[in-house]
Amino acid sequence: MNRSRIEQLVRLLPADARIFTAGLQPGAAPPSLAERQSFALNAPDFGYRLVMDHVTRGEALPASIQELWLRRAYSQYAVENVLPDPVMIQVEQLVVPANQFTRHVLHALLVSRDISCAQIAEHLGLDEQVVLAYEQLHFNYKERTADKAYIARLIYPEGRFQSFRTDGVEEMTSEARLLVAGYTHGAQEVLWLAGMGDDQNPPSVEQSLKEFEDALVTNALQLARAGALNATSAPGIAHGKSLLVSKRNVELVKNPALVGQPDISLGDAIILAMRRKTDEEAEQEIAAADARLNDHEHFFNSLGGG
Repeated sequence: MNRSRIEQLVRLLPADARIFTAGLQPGAAPPSLAERQSFALNAPDFGYRLVMDHVTRGEALPASIQELWLRRAYSQYAVENVLPDPVMIQVEQLVVPANQFTRHVLHALLVSRDISCAQIAEHLGLDEQVVLAYEQLHFNYKERTADKAYIARLIYPEGRFQSFRTDGVEEMTSEARLLVAGYTHGAQEVLWLAGMGDDQNPPSVEQSLKEFEDALVTNALQLARAGALNATSAPGIAHGKSLLVSKRNVELVKNPALVGQPDISLGDAIILAMRRKTDEEAEQEIAAADARLNDHEHFFNSLGGG
């Protein structure tokens, strides 16, 4: 269900429906339409809540509600002596605590942009209809991808700031890590983290090193842009700087012609100075580079201004 459809469905419910008033003090005024719609728009399981509200009140679903999985769920939970719906039974199984792991993997795969519901079903040993029904009832995502704020709230409830904190990732639940992995890196990353992927075709050492270097530099730049450039402790930025210095050191060793160039940085000068034969040469090189330091400070400052 997309945003517009959810707002329409909310208008079909009375203001004092239990779906909106649960948790309110007795006698409290029912929430306004804006409050009810805000609640529904931020509830991934609004479809299920909508169905169960009608079941609890003993009312039939309005004829205007034609969504297949809402009607099948209502039939499963409200109609007495109905033949069990095998799809809805499997959907219900996914919600029970014993299937928490499968449910978390399913959520992460649903937010992955490189896998279909049919493929998700295959990986998890489910019928495709079960995946479709579960998504509509308990984890509304596919039709909400244009709603960036809703998606961000699901994947990054605190924004990206938690991952920027030192050891912040250790504070994340396994479910949260899987969601971020799926949204950022795709289905294969989710399956690998969940222990369901394979390493039959691991990347080469060169590919792994390149990806690791890219991750270090990207992380350092993101930290700088988030305002951590002048933080007392920012390991991510320190790692990025160390990598830059190391790569520059290798470049200088391979290309001695860089020595003495007017735009050499203070860090390069120190590296070169360490390779000088005399203390006098080292002191001269460092002094010359230090005089140019103000011209180069904008480099790291500019990282924080992006």
